[in-house]
Parts: sequence; C-alpha cells; structure tokens
Amino acid sequence: MSLQTIWAVFLVGAAGGIALELLHWYALRRDERLPAYAASPVYWIITLAMVVFGGGIAVLYFGSRADGVVAFHVGASAPLLLQKLASTLAGEPGAKSIGTTPINFMRW
Repeated sequence: MSLQTIWAVFLVGAAGGIALELLHWYALRRDERLPAYAASPVYWIITLAMVVFGGGIAVLYFGSRADGVVAFHVGASAPLLLQKLASTLAGEPGAKSIGTTPINFMRW
C-alpha cells in the first residue's frame, strides 16, 4: 500500500506504535491482576507520547510518500529505540529502579 499524504504516513506510523502497546498488553493477558501502572495517568500520557513519536518519526523519515508496511514498521520501532536509548543513559548504580521520571519509567 502506497501512502501519499503526510497524515497517512503519520497515522500508519502511529498505528505501529499502537500495535506495540497492544502487544505489551497481550503479553500480560495471563496475569490475574493488572499492573499497578495501568491506572497511572503518567503511564497513559507517556504511552500516547510514544504513539505520536512513532508517527512523527515515520513522517521525518518519509515525508508525504511511503510504503504502508515500512511506515508501520518505523512507527513500531521508534518507541523501542527511544526506550533502549533511555535505558542506556547513566543512571543510579545498582539495580534499575522504576521512578516517576519519564527516563526511569522507560527502563526495563
């Protein structure tokens, strides 16, 4: 599928980010209880930002013309790359802890 507008590229890239989030929740399907962060507004704001980031990176890569599958792939991989970058930044020594900052939030 060939995308011909910036909005189409953005939306397909964002769909890649949404697919990544759905995959995350699919992996949690067998847990009896939802994780504590599921009710956190910070979690959902950062998740929305990652979806928008994925769409934005797809637009930066391709502009207004892209193959749909590639734009989707870029949209899904952009949040993963940002998460990996955040997890490699210098942090506290010892075990990685989940804090309230966006950088700590994205560490695994």
